[in-house]
Amino acid sequence: MKKEERKKPNKKLTRKQIIILTIVTIILGIICYLISTEITKSIIDHKTIEEKMKSDDFSDLTEIDTIDNITLQDLINNYNDISDEKIDINNINDNKITIKDIEIVFNLKDDNNINIISINFKKKSKDTKKLISNMIIANNENINTETTDLIYDNVFKTLGTTKNNDSKTSEFFQYQGLEFSLKEYKNSDYKYSFRIGRIVS
Repeated sequence: MKKEERKKPNKKLTRKQIIILTIVTIILGIICYLISTEITKSIIDHKTIEEKMKSDDFSDLTEIDTIDNITLQDLINNYNDISDEKIDINNINDNKITIKDIEIVFNLKDDNNINIISINFKKKSKDTKKLISNMIIANNENINTETTDLIYDNVFKTLGTTKNNDSKTSEFFQYQGLEFSLKEYKNSDYKYSFRIGRIVS
């Protein structure tokens, strides 16, 4: 008969090793919790707004949120921070500027704060979509590009909700202190006008 192999005695962890392992386990647990919470929140937020914006009724998306005033200079600074196509405020004449055949009109209040921005363009394009996305984010940095894509796609989807002899308009809806809509004109230099309104208290 073969002799039974002797089992090697398990080495006991020292008190120092136990303390280190405990601390590492706690830290890893906290990191995993924070990461999973953030990922879950992001998925829920995205799915919620996506589901609401896919519906024909934007009233569910409407939030009563308001937003602080912003001057034209601050808006342009915000826009230039995130855009490759910069805007020189000195080139804005009569509150209008044209970039790559896209006209931007800034409607100001008496105190020089932004009220409404109209982005006028002749056809849908990547440049137009990117400019609109950047202008929305410049108005509210808490809105991300996924949301701006949904906004852009769905105002086109609802275009024609209101019609008259000269134009048709999309649904109006509000999100995080901003209001969005799209108008299509029958006879105009610019076929489309995307509107960003600021809802201030």
